[in-house]
Amino acid sequence: MFISDHNNITIRKATPTDCYEIANVHINSWREAYSNFLPKSYLDSRPLAFKSKAEMWSQNITNESQSIFVAECETRGIIGFISGSKGRERRHKDKLEVRCLYLFQKYHGQKIGFRLLQALFDTYHTLGFNMGYLWVLKDNPTISFYQKVGGQYNGNSKTCEIEGQLITEDCYFWNSLSGLKSKN
Repeated sequence: MFISDHNNITIRKATPTDCYEIANVHINSWREAYSNFLPKSYLDSRPLAFKSKAEMWSQNITNESQSIFVAECETRGIIGFISGSKGRERRHKDKLEVRCLYLFQKYHGQKIGFRLLQALFDTYHTLGFNMGYLWVLKDNPTISFYQKVGGQYNGNSKTCEIEGQLITEDCYFWNSLSGLKSKN
């Protein structure tokens, strides 16, 4: 699937050769997005894991149970990506799980995240999935994006610990994968 626009950004299915650029976006967008949520020492150590992240994404791209799309800028390479699969939690096995959506901050507000989400939703709707969900850090500013595109907090939260800090994630849910709307 190729989707292009006037900003020279193409949304396409990831290929194995994309693993290094996806790892770059993954590591550096975490550092951009989570500086107010996660321990600084943890974020500062992320670039040291580049090789393992690249290997992880190489495996994920070739894993048929996942779908990964990239946003590629004609002059700058991959600037964002999305990954999804059948829900990993027993109660959500019949739903699409958006496993991650990362986009460099410089490209926020240009509907690139929306286009990535749309590509993933379209793929899973074609496969017979009708609903979707994702987990997002509580109070993360990107929640407003998910709300604008129809995601609703379903009341479920979970916590984990990163370097001694408790982190809470909230679950956002879409009742329909068809007709994703951008609510400017």
